[in-house]
Amino acid sequence: MTNHPTGITLNPEGYFEKEGQRIIPVGVNYWPASCGVEMWQQWPEQEIQADLDLVAQLGLNCVRFFLRWQDFEPAPGWYDSTCLSRLSLFLEWCRQRKLHAQPSLFVGWMSGGIFWPQWKENRNLYSDRMMVERAAAFVRQACEVISPYHADLLGIDLGNEICDLPDCDAAPPDAVKEWCRTITSAIRSVYPNALIVTGNEQRQLNDDSGWRFGDQPGIDYYSMHGYPVPNWHTIGFDGMTDPLAQSLLPTYINAARAFGPVLLQEFGTIATWGVAQQELYLRNLLPACWKAGANGFLWWCLRDIHARIHPYTRHNFESTLGLVDQNNNVKPGLEYFLEFAHSLSERESPDLTNIETGIYFPIHYYHRENPHNPGQSPREVSPRLMAARYLLQQNGHRVRFVRGDQAFPPSLKRLIVPGIYLTLDDQLAIQSWVYHGGTLIWSGVDPVNWGKIAITLLGAQPVDYRAPVTSNIHVFGEEWEFHSYPRGYRVEVQPTTAKVLASDPNQLPLLLKNNYGSGTVLFAIPLVEDQFVRLANQPALRDRWIRFYKGLLTG
Repeated sequence: MTNHPTGITLNPEGYFEKEGQRIIPVGVNYWPASCGVEMWQQWPEQEIQADLDLVAQLGLNCVRFFLRWQDFEPAPGWYDSTCLSRLSLFLEWCRQRKLHAQPSLFVGWMSGGIFWPQWKENRNLYSDRMMVERAAAFVRQACEVISPYHADLLGIDLGNEICDLPDCDAAPPDAVKEWCRTITSAIRSVYPNALIVTGNEQRQLNDDSGWRFGDQPGIDYYSMHGYPVPNWHTIGFDGMTDPLAQSLLPTYINAARAFGPVLLQEFGTIATWGVAQQELYLRNLLPACWKAGANGFLWWCLRDIHARIHPYTRHNFESTLGLVDQNNNVKPGLEYFLEFAHSLSERESPDLTNIETGIYFPIHYYHRENPHNPGQSPREVSPRLMAARYLLQQNGHRVRFVRGDQAFPPSLKRLIVPGIYLTLDDQLAIQSWVYHGGTLIWSGVDPVNWGKIAITLLGAQPVDYRAPVTSNIHVFGEEWEFHSYPRGYRVEVQPTTAKVLASDPNQLPLLLKNNYGSGTVLFAIPLVEDQFVRLANQPALRDRWIRFYKGLLTG
């Protein structure tokens, strides 16, 4: 075991540094065009070196690349010395060109395909004892080769989108967590100074794969990936020119940044022929990701892949995602990525602390094998989080995510709870904050948890549970229609101290306001954000809800 005193570190603000100087990683994910995922077997040396030369010539500084486990350990406990030598050579070539390398250890998931050593058979990566032991041994072997290049590494990535593997859903969340702990410990047993990231994407927010924010033991920073393909998200949109599409990656980064530093480790446009569409998307996306707290930007991927092999023959668009064409020119519409990358050295890091508007991230967000979760899932709640952030941003508000398991930030003045079921612990934390002067905007108050604390906070008590029929109200100068209610209950309430702002035609209150202590609560019986979500792929219809949110924000 060797200590490496110099190298890239993370500063207290979550940005990379080397010898006291800030570093913003800007670069590419990499497979060679001629062979793609067969790189370690085919090993086209001249092509690889020419590609690394091109990355440096483009003014980029980072390359993320992938170790396909089957190539390095074709039989249990037997490591291919040729592939290990090639790994060392690749790292040396990066160092010669002053490129920060980021090896990704487990592939695993890649471009819609799954690649494992044949000997894995049907064993679960996370819960099978043999697989855990073999994985730990593999990373120790790999890190013996990787660690001498510490000075130039952007850390070690556990694997590519390992939250997307079927093994995650088949294993208990605790097994995924313990696998993370075991693998990060194995890395540091050989390479104690390593920075470690998991290589995961938006499923960390949108689902419960076991890879949970705040519960990935041993990692130093988070990754985020994302692309403008509507059905890859839990909320719809209408193409990459849609402002909602441009807001999603910043939202994911914003959420992850509440738990630690975040690298935008993979992004792209998928459809790389639309010049105007790509340019508009990138010009809006990249600065927004920077403002949300991203500490680096890696494009997927350097080149189009020409190899007629799996997975490109099955998902052929995966072969068309390159930044540059066959003549080494940046593809039309993608030039702004380089312009943005070259501007970062002059950009000040965004202030992520003095933000007055927050979206609440509950104490028990994830649901699998969690008896404390009050009955919601990330797949249900995440579209509301994304809708709320979009509506707030469109009303000119900078936004942060506020964790229920931590003290609220001193700068926080208004807190949005967009259709989240709050446990008693959540409610107590929010109650104290409101009492001391905060403004709470709460959509879809949970009828199951509308007890004495909620009655006091909201100034209204439930007196009946009505059919969840479509309801209309007139407020903020317009008519609004609601279809969705928490748990399928439309609660009839009786105000105690609250003021009714709007009722349905049957005089049932649907929007109320209560002064509590030095603070204010504005709350809606329906799930407001669900109205936006159901129209999300129709901008002309959905965006009128920006005005509804403006009414909520102005009280």
